[in-house]
Amino acid sequence: MSKKSVRKNRAAGPQQARQDPAAVPPSPESGGTGGDSVKRRALWLLAAVLILSGYALLHKADPGGQNGWAILSPALLLCGYLLLIPAISYTYRR
Repeated sequence: MSKKSVRKNRAAGPQQARQDPAAVPPSPESGGTGGDSVKRRALWLLAAVLILSGYALLHKADPGGQNGWAILSPALLLCGYLLLIPAISYTYRR
């Protein structure tokens, strides 16, 4: 140790408020709370369902784009692909 760090006296920090052991947040190794994993799975599942249904409805679309399926299927595909962004961010959140 250097002389400066030996001579330095640090004041004691304020005491932390005593917390209920049940109120302590989970550690990162435990995988988070139960609600987070349910939300992550729900986002991934909903994105997959939207993408698959969008592709399935493309078969019903008129080549000229004159029916409702031609409007609905790209909208479902776009929503599914855009839902992947929050699903990825919730999955890798720290």
